[in-house]
Amino acid sequence: MFPDIIRLGPLGLSFYGLAVAGGVMAALAILPLTAPRRGLSVSKTFDFCFWMVLAGLAGARLAYVAFHWPEFAHDWRGILAYWRGGLMFQGGLAGAVMVSPFFIKKEGLPFWPTADALAPSLALGQALGRLGCLAAGCCYGRQADWGLSFPLASQAPPGLLWPTQPVEAFFLALLALGLVLALRADGWLRRPGRVAALYLAGAGALRLTMEFFRGDWRGEPLLFNLPPTTLAAALTLALGLALLLRPPGRAGGRNF
Repeated sequence: MFPDIIRLGPLGLSFYGLAVAGGVMAALAILPLTAPRRGLSVSKTFDFCFWMVLAGLAGARLAYVAFHWPEFAHDWRGILAYWRGGLMFQGGLAGAVMVSPFFIKKEGLPFWPTADALAPSLALGQALGRLGCLAAGCCYGRQADWGLSFPLASQAPPGLLWPTQPVEAFFLALLALGLVLALRADGWLRRPGRVAALYLAGAGALRLTMEFFRGDWRGEPLLFNLPPTTLAAALTLALGLALLLRPPGRAGGRNF
């Protein structure tokens, strides 16, 4: 686990930045497999995803900065240095969702089928992004009798820590595979929005579980003395379950 691949003075290529870029590329690479499963144009889906990636990266960074403001209060230039580590996925998802109605309409795509097609991409992108966290040493686990140790240059403290990053990456990759298979299924899973709901429930449950093994700072405790990231994971799980249990509406691309 080394934060940088190469560094020349103030310039460098980090494993974190490479993992984020790889996650985006992998997420886009499987769209030709998933978009046709919901009757979507691959080219229009790619165009839509371009704006979602930009909005997601901006939202992920802004959320991280907001919940870790003491780190940036006297280092405004550090706000843009995302390659050091520091993207909050829930913020990225929120940012993409907020702007998605405009671009959905712009590209003429149906909402729920598009959400279904993008679900495996989101899980796969998250999985590779977690490997970037592993390299940077962020999102580290609690102290343990066994686990990972990080170099002094990383963000993680010394000693053995729970391997939260690779464990989460592994299960996110399994989730991505499961969602790809779900897109191929018939019956109940063919209803628009079901696969997207499975993603929200699965990713939320996984993140909520991992929150209790994390040892890093995740913001000031809020409701029930839980940090914002734990509450966000719980809300993601609850939303996914609510959508899964919702009775089907009328047939059509915009109904669930």
